Amino acid sequence: MRFSFLAALTLISAAIAAPQQAGNNAAQNTLAIGAACKKDGSMGICQGGFCLQDEKADQGVCQQAKN
Repeated sequence: MRFSFLAALTLISAAIAAPQQAGNNAAQNTLAIGAACKKDGSMGICQGGFCLQDEKADQGVCQQAKN
């Protein structure tokens, strides 16, 4: 019983102490206009708000969105 409690406490402590993943923070992954991008946002978010990517191309180019 004591071992189970210590094992559970160790796992909970490790989960709390683990650093958070920083790959999904939009402010951190902002791409400049003219930079390479992917339309799914996996490389980051374009400052101009638009990624021009051909459907067969691996990457596109960040552009200013036209309103």
